[in-house]
Amino acid sequence: MCAILTIVLQAIIFTAPCVLCLNNGLTRTPPMGWKIWPEFRYPVNCQIYPKGCLGENEIKRTADKLVSDGWRDLGYKYVVIDDFWLANKSDSKMNTMSAYSTRFSNGIENVGKYLHSKNLLFGINLGNAAKKCSGYPENINQIKLDAKAVADWEVDFVKLHACHCTENDIEKYAKLREGTGRPVMLLCTYPEYKYWITNSKLFDWKRLQNTCNLWRAPSNGRNDSRYIIHYVIARKIHNNDSPNVAGSGRWNDSDMLALGNNELSNDLTRIHVGVWCMFAAPLLISADMEKVDKFSASLLRNKQLLAINQDKGGHQAKFVKSRNDVQLWIRKLSDHPSGWVIAYVRTRDYGGSIEFITNLDEFKSQMYTISGDKFQLLDVFTGDRFKDVRLRENFTISINPSGIMMFRVIPFQLIRSSK
Repeated sequence: MCAILTIVLQAIIFTAPCVLCLNNGLTRTPPMGWKIWPEFRYPVNCQIYPKGCLGENEIKRTADKLVSDGWRDLGYKYVVIDDFWLANKSDSKMNTMSAYSTRFSNGIENVGKYLHSKNLLFGINLGNAAKKCSGYPENINQIKLDAKAVADWEVDFVKLHACHCTENDIEKYAKLREGTGRPVMLLCTYPEYKYWITNSKLFDWKRLQNTCNLWRAPSNGRNDSRYIIHYVIARKIHNNDSPNVAGSGRWNDSDMLALGNNELSNDLTRIHVGVWCMFAAPLLISADMEKVDKFSASLLRNKQLLAINQDKGGHQAKFVKSRNDVQLWIRKLSDHPSGWVIAYVRTRDYGGSIEFITNLDEFKSQMYTISGDKFQLLDVFTGDRFKDVRLRENFTISINPSGIMMFRVIPFQLIRSSK
């Protein structure tokens, strides 16, 4: 079991820029793209299942779709191959990593070249022990060889799994990154396996920030209501630390966006995308891009949501309060004329819609500066002008079970000055 790093957080992490953080010029905003897991984790026999198999053809088909349908131009550039690509040792002819020849007949490096030819970025999954979470083999103990392979294949993104890890294996992450001699984005999952939900204050966050661009928190994603609501609650629990360790170049990874195939209700899909954008999480879609339903696609392509997610200020949303199973969140923006976006998230997943009475004054504790006393609320999901209100003026919103409402808050004086 991974040993918990027992160094107490120092206050500087929460009150000042992270001057010692990894500075490899990557992830100034949360990365966006497509991830093969879990949509194509099975099957792995491409002869029996030629379509939907985790292999070279499926990845190239997805890459073509990302380009032809305009996803790449929206920012979805990373294509990440997750588990089950690395061959068993008996299948490897060289003393280095190699992909399954039956599924990657031209080698994993050929996939990377194809992605780069499409102006996409190439990501793979590695581990930090003798085997990965699936039980498949790993070569992480051969750091120099693994780093050389990552460099030779021109890999842009490495997801490092922490299953079966040993104490201080994070040092291997740094050696792997440094050994590539090229800028490689690192996603480290070890906080998830170190029970960060209950022991986050014991983490050496500086050490993590100095090694990884992204880290998994709080747990592996799934496309069901229990996971999505649990995720929101977990973020509330860690409101005093999670937002403060994230920022430009370093992000809390919420795992993939497991949507797009009509398995989630519209309300849950809105929460899934809306909350990920509020929390400045990476947007890595896991879906068959040829079958993404129209509603999910409309959210994933929503320019208001993407602008919030990609805001260069890098501020993660903060929890304000909770009333009647509705959580109030606020995120500071830098690229936006309003400077703020607010969200109401209902965590109850049963019953009917409710009429929720609120006002902007409820968010005042997190609004460090307030310009004027009258504001325009713009619905982030629809782009419509919802209401004009004063700071303490009540207004009513309707929220479904497992529902969310998000608004840009724009001071009237900014609207007048822009005309």
